[in-house]
Amino acid sequence: MEPQLRHAEVADATAISALVQTGFNEFVAPDWEPGACEVFMGQSSPERFASAIPSAAFAAVVEAEAHIVGFIFMSQPAQLDFLFVHASWLRQGIARQLWKAARAHIEAQFPTLKTVELNSSPYAVGAYRALGFYPISEAFRRGGALATRMACWLPGEALARPANAA
Repeated sequence: MEPQLRHAEVADATAISALVQTGFNEFVAPDWEPGACEVFMGQSSPERFASAIPSAAFAAVVEAEAHIVGFIFMSQPAQLDFLFVHASWLRQGIARQLWKAARAHIEAQFPTLKTVELNSSPYAVGAYRALGFYPISEAFRRGGALATRMACWLPGEALARPANAA
């Protein structure tokens, strides 16, 4: 069955937390100090997601084979907080599907917003670049976490298309 995108629900919080924490531990945690990892685990707990999903600017999951294999969460329209894909589903368009849905929602609901920002782990910089985000800082360490600040200028996609492709 083809992966299906849908809005995240409070009932998904445990599965979302497991996806995020597994991906974090595998790909991000090696670059972070133990205290920062502990903070992240608290910020990505099932309880935290259950309380945050209802008020999110955008929150969605991709399901495949009866499991959540991708998740995107934006607490505010201009901030991408979480974008995680299960390791066995990487490089299959899941992140692009999630970002495309989030971007369409943000552009429709917040038409004056021009930029979405995020903090990327070193592991994910290339993936975010492929989605249209660009570094706006050097890599930095804050509170034991290692990140690069990145931004996506929303009008850039439309301006990059040839005039007759619109």
